[in-house]
Amino acid sequence: MSSTRLRTLVRAGSLATLAVISSGGLVSATNSASSCPTWPLCTESLMAPMTPLVWVALAHRVLVLLALVLVTLGAVTVWRSAEADRWVRLPLLAAPLLGLIQMAVGAMMVALQLYAAANVTHLGGALLVLACQVVPWAALAQPATIERLGGRAAREAGRLTGLAWWTAGATGVLAVALSAQATLTPTVLAATLLPANTGGALAMVGLLAAGTLGQMWRVRRDDRVLLMGALGVLLLTIAEVPLLLLTPAAAGFSVGLSATLWGVALALAVVTMRRPAMVLAAEHIQGVPAPAMAQAARPPSLVRDYLSLTKPKVIALLLVTTAAAMYLTEAGPPSLGLVCWTMVGGYLAAGGAGAINCAFDREIDLNMGRTSRRPVPSGRISQRAALRFGLTLSALSVVVLLVFTTPLAAFCSTLGIGYYAWIYTQWLKRSTWQNVVIGGGAGAIPPLVGWTAVTGHLSLAAVLLFAIVFYWTPPHFWALALVKQQDYARAGVPMLPVVAGATETRWQILVYSALLVALSLVLPLIGAMGWVYFASASVLGAIFMRYAWAVWRKGDQASIWGLYTYSLLYLALLFAVMVIDRVVVIPPGGLLDRLT
Repeated sequence: MSSTRLRTLVRAGSLATLAVISSGGLVSATNSASSCPTWPLCTESLMAPMTPLVWVALAHRVLVLLALVLVTLGAVTVWRSAEADRWVRLPLLAAPLLGLIQMAVGAMMVALQLYAAANVTHLGGALLVLACQVVPWAALAQPATIERLGGRAAREAGRLTGLAWWTAGATGVLAVALSAQATLTPTVLAATLLPANTGGALAMVGLLAAGTLGQMWRVRRDDRVLLMGALGVLLLTIAEVPLLLLTPAAAGFSVGLSATLWGVALALAVVTMRRPAMVLAAEHIQGVPAPAMAQAARPPSLVRDYLSLTKPKVIALLLVTTAAAMYLTEAGPPSLGLVCWTMVGGYLAAGGAGAINCAFDREIDLNMGRTSRRPVPSGRISQRAALRFGLTLSALSVVVLLVFTTPLAAFCSTLGIGYYAWIYTQWLKRSTWQNVVIGGGAGAIPPLVGWTAVTGHLSLAAVLLFAIVFYWTPPHFWALALVKQQDYARAGVPMLPVVAGATETRWQILVYSALLVALSLVLPLIGAMGWVYFASASVLGAIFMRYAWAVWRKGDQASIWGLYTYSLLYLALLFAVMVIDRVVVIPPGGLLDRLT
């Protein structure tokens, strides 16, 4: 296989697919598909004088055929070679199949005149085709290596890679949201507040892009390729902001920019995943300190220490469940202002509880390797200062939620602070192996905060969201406890592996995982979710059970860490799918029925 030829084909396929998506946005904005009612060549319209709308629709279909030819050539080329790795081979082989499905869907849309909401689904498929071209393009540009660093440098590289992938996923959500803004009718837009949804998606992408750039600057500022890529993603995100002011029809012109952002973010994620391993490994082999290690040795910062007391990595997942719950209520999508203030109040509440936890757990943290370097046990911040900081943040959270949301949301948040900072930290953690089970209620409260911030009351669906997070907590934390069993034993914390042993813990992980997956499938049964959520939750749950089964049967470090890391992704994706099902797809009886 000629690698130069394959690179050329993949590059051409990526650009052609991007042109297809951009022209599709123009078709949606101008509603030109209705001017070209026969597929694929507009035979009826060709018999009459050609109008600009017919030309737009016809040009889009010609681009579709060109893109399909290019992706098919790429697939044939990679099929005939055994040299390409899986990041090149698998996407390129999948691209023609996805392209044919997309063409069939487009033909059905024209034949059955299924426009509007159907365009949103159509765009989602086109974004997948684009991904199947961009990922191999990036993989060919950055060959992978096997050698990797361990320890702190590997963890920093892993965090950077994770942020890059989360950013890429969020850009896909943004592209779909902008497509919905462009294709749904103004009446439906007013009823469902789609501009607010688009604003929320844009805010999410902006935060993730800024976080990726910050982490890139912190650990890889010497790598200009990655740094410029992260900066490009952030600048493209900022360029999307004026598009929120466009009318729904004009917003169709922004679909191409959103797809470009999706492609750049995907390429950055792939290169970040493959490039740090190579660069860090080379430095490790030559005996040169890695940038991440050099950064780790920098002098402590008081601001950074106080920020770490809030446990921002933990809070990120809590805020995902909070924000998702706000979009699932019967009241419809919330305003962007309400979402922002709820996020601020939620961060203050969770951060305050985390700081109080750090103050109370000083002795425990001293005896555990992964926590001994925290600001309080290391002496950089006193227990009293950490406690005052936590109480201040907690009080501010109550004020913010009372003023800008609802009293019930403020009450739920306050309950969560007390539950975590006192009931779990001071009592359960130190007295019973059920600490993770009972204490899981603290981490399950954020969805209630999000729900009540919008509605001011609770419902069965909100309680089920609480239960899902509640039953997710034991398998997630017991997996970590299995890895850190000796630390917990040395600190005198009666975690399940310390009290009952590894075998019993692995069995309990399997049991609670089964309960979690079963509970996640109850939402469609009560009519709270539709078929998209049911199908997605089934797949996500099956993967979760596969990891849990591996932990039960093997119990090795690889399977345990696999479950721990996937459990984080599982919860975030599960709540993201809920929002997609409710806001974008809409279950039967909702927006889709009204459109058709």
